[in-house]
Amino acid sequence: MDVRQSDIESLEEKVKKLAYDKYLPGLRLSRVRSFTNQAINFDFPVTAIIGTNGGGKSTILGAVALAYKDVKPGDFFPKSNIGDTSMANWRIDYDIIDRKVNKSGLIQRNARFVSAKWRRDTVLERNVVVIPIQRTVPANEQTRFKRFIGITQNTKVVKTPIDETVSGYVSRILGKDAKHYQRVTLRSDTSKSILVGMHEANDYSQFHFGAGEASIIEMVSRIENAADNSLILIEEIENGLHPLATTKMVEYLFDVAKRKKAQIIFTTHSEYALDVLPPKAIWACIDGTAYQGKLTIESLRALTGAVPRAAAIFVEDDFAKDLVDEMLRQYARDIFDQVQVHKAGGYPYVVEVLKHHNNNPTIITRAVAVIDGDNPPLVEPNDDVIVLPDGTPESIVFGFVHERAETMSALIQQRCQCPSVTQDSIVTAIKSVKIDTTDPHLYFNKLGDKLGFISELIVRRGLGSIYVENSRGELEPKINAIRARLKIS
Repeated sequence: MDVRQSDIESLEEKVKKLAYDKYLPGLRLSRVRSFTNQAINFDFPVTAIIGTNGGGKSTILGAVALAYKDVKPGDFFPKSNIGDTSMANWRIDYDIIDRKVNKSGLIQRNARFVSAKWRRDTVLERNVVVIPIQRTVPANEQTRFKRFIGITQNTKVVKTPIDETVSGYVSRILGKDAKHYQRVTLRSDTSKSILVGMHEANDYSQFHFGAGEASIIEMVSRIENAADNSLILIEEIENGLHPLATTKMVEYLFDVAKRKKAQIIFTTHSEYALDVLPPKAIWACIDGTAYQGKLTIESLRALTGAVPRAAAIFVEDDFAKDLVDEMLRQYARDIFDQVQVHKAGGYPYVVEVLKHHNNNPTIITRAVAVIDGDNPPLVEPNDDVIVLPDGTPESIVFGFVHERAETMSALIQQRCQCPSVTQDSIVTAIKSVKIDTTDPHLYFNKLGDKLGFISELIVRRGLGSIYVENSRGELEPKINAIRARLKIS
């Protein structure tokens, strides 16, 4: 279930061409809870919604659900008989694809709260699978399992092995064989069932499962049973899962999007859930505003001014963060401790995040954006955007070291922490990686492998420090521009 770049590009193109029988390309929250006139576009069929507690993740998930007849509005937006007067002005507008209703264009629909009641005119049909957070509540705390509690053996049951397809996907996600799981159903009430597993010669019921085991089996079972073109909504996908299993679960959702033409939207607090997603597949929520792009929770805190430093710098990714940190460390030691660098997603998302931050009158912390040198020109001039030297940063750094490998081999040996590798071998390895690698993002990983399986992070930062140290003429003016824009000294 590994995700290839070609998989990402294929799914992006499918959404761009609106090549679906059923799909929700976008919605606008005119006024719902803390959101006002917030547009959300689903430019990728697997979408993550991240954010702080109370930031608006569940609001977006609920707004999506209301687009279709399968979901009752009260399931996500119940009206209390005490308070909730603000609901009188709530409205959600949708752009929807349904080729049975409109063969070529988009369909506009809305959901609105009028006269103390939700109204949805001519609501469209689509299979919607909602997987709530309650899935990870222990079995002994759920009323649906009470029929299975007791010391007397219940023999009036039917035991059915978990579907082979389901167990295969569960095995890959959990990293262990899942063929031994069974579903036990009461003969007297087939709606009541419980999972049972085996460990060597001993069986054990769902009452003794780990939190993630039952959750993954239930999620995968429901998803595999869903019809093609379904909308699948998952609350807090990482709940009860190991970080690696969280990443594997998202990889599985990519496969579902391809196989079943499904649209999947999930909320999460985990950055492990974002590892394989492109920036356009991520929406980050805080204080009633949603940003598209690969923001981190720390970046979201910076957007509200809740940072312990005097200023913030937004960059595109991990490599740019390392590079800018090193530039500050070498050429601006006097302000290094006053500035915090945050990943904010690729271009143009990072520029939009910067604009929102600096236009917010409640935030006194100044910010700039440092963007990669291979981006197209800015749509509109912005003095708070500083551009790195031309080209992809990875290519610039590796290319610089590659050109000077023979004269810098001893320094590379030291910075990359590989004293047992000869300097001649280091030069050979660098030249080999440069020849064999077409994707510059893989340079440092491949070189680390050739130097004795050294961490990519060590190699990346080591070569980055060499480049920065020897490129004062190019980089110091960038630091001076940052210093001037941030107005700190």
